[in-house]
Amino acid sequence: FKYEQCLITESLEAQEKSFPNRKVGVPLALLAGICWSMAGLVYRLIDSASAWQVLFYRSASLFMMLLVWLLIRYRSVLVSAMKDAGLPALIGGICLSVAFTGYILALDNTSVANAMFALGAAPFFTAVLARVFLREAISGKAWLAMCIAALGLGIMTSGELKGDGGLGNLFAIVAALGFSGMTISIRSQAGNDMLPTILYASFFASVISTFGIISSGSQFILLPIDMVYSMSLGIFQIGLGFLLFTQAAHHLPAVELTLLSLTEIILGPILVWIAIGELPTSATMIGGILICTAIVIAAILGTQKIPHTTGVKTPFS
Repeated sequence: FKYEQCLITESLEAQEKSFPNRKVGVPLALLAGICWSMAGLVYRLIDSASAWQVLFYRSASLFMMLLVWLLIRYRSVLVSAMKDAGLPALIGGICLSVAFTGYILALDNTSVANAMFALGAAPFFTAVLARVFLREAISGKAWLAMCIAALGLGIMTSGELKGDGGLGNLFAIVAALGFSGMTISIRSQAGNDMLPTILYASFFASVISTFGIISSGSQFILLPIDMVYSMSLGIFQIGLGFLLFTQAAHHLPAVELTLLSLTEIILGPILVWIAIGELPTSATMIGGILICTAIVIAAILGTQKIPHTTGVKTPFS
């Protein structure tokens, strides 16, 4: 019954202000996207490690980073904090581990631009899930932004689905689904620290990648430089990004949160183009511009106050 009491308390506070620090939440979400934009470039710099090997060391290093952080933060009450996070953290961790896996496999099977732009599907899934589970209203401007992004995604993937990049786009869409599921889990318990969600996700992704390494006949030994790159993906690129993202989640509705964090798709393709000359196709560029336009609409023209019933009991509670 503890979750019900928390939800009742939050609902009373939400009557006056649902998202009191939107000016804080927006830059935090944008900074999270900037951190995540480094994934494609760092992955392309890896010499010989397989996708499963990268996923393992990325996830394992992230797990260790978060474990140390949470031990410092909670000390002897860490177990209680994990229990307080409850079922939403566990469900979110499962969803996010799917996103971790799908994203690395997407980078391995298509261009960085395609993998990142395909993640533009995340707001659509988030919108539906937020409406069903969190009772979050979606403004007309948010719907406009999502329609523009959907058009861009369709243009971008139309050619790729017929060629070799189709599998990579599929993995990216799977990652988008997992990312949206994680977003909903964080929003469902906005009053709790949801970093345990990411701790669970890194553990589950480590297990998934272990099976991938074994089934593919690979080994856990990497070149030193590949080890450094893979671990940096866990500690800095995704670890710091999610620390920022989880803080932003306390201040923004789920759809806007996801759209703003997708600023990674702006910088990601640019970085690999400048650094290693990986050029996206014309269709990818047109689709990407439309998706970026949708992000701008969400950030600048997004609703100032979106009705949000934080106190509604959800299936997670």
